[in-house]
Amino acid sequence: MKLAQICCVVWFGTFAACSDDAASTTKGSDAQTPPTSGSADLEKWIQDGSYLTWTCEPAKHAPRSPSPHPSAGGFNRICSNDLIKAAATGTAVWPKGAAAVKELFTSATSTTPDGYAVYLKTDADSASGANWYWYERVGTTMVADGKGASGAPKDLCVACHGAAGSDAPHTPSPGGRDQVYTPVH
Repeated sequence: MKLAQICCVVWFGTFAACSDDAASTTKGSDAQTPPTSGSADLEKWIQDGSYLTWTCEPAKHAPRSPSPHPSAGGFNRICSNDLIKAAATGTAVWPKGAAAVKELFTSATSTTPDGYAVYLKTDADSASGANWYWYERVGTTMVADGKGASGAPKDLCVACHGAAGSDAPHTPSPGGRDQVYTPVH
């Protein structure tokens, strides 16, 4: 497999990724933006590793209450893109494009994630979670893949994340709010 050659371009103080491999990104996605076109594209984007350039927690850990990730009682590590990092200490809603990837591990000694949970704010208005793209895969089981207006993304992801920052039990990390429990910065 040919490895994509990645370069960074500075443009008005932001970073954008470019590549000599045309298949390395999907329409609407880049190093800071996960694709929302379905599990195959998102899994490829994850495997390309762009999110690993984000601000990530230094080590995996047991899930923080009230998290069900991963449901088997394993461990996780969260990475936040530049938009979350920049707004993490504020109180306003997250900007369009805010995204995070949660790596899901089966144990504290696992070196490779067994699954991923991803979210991306797709519009300036959260619309109570409907304008977020939600994705989760644990092992080979697809838990959610789509916007938070219906189905598993609404019933599972938005049902839980809607409480982020609403009170002390739903603020496990400073800055949690507007669908985001743990803004890494």
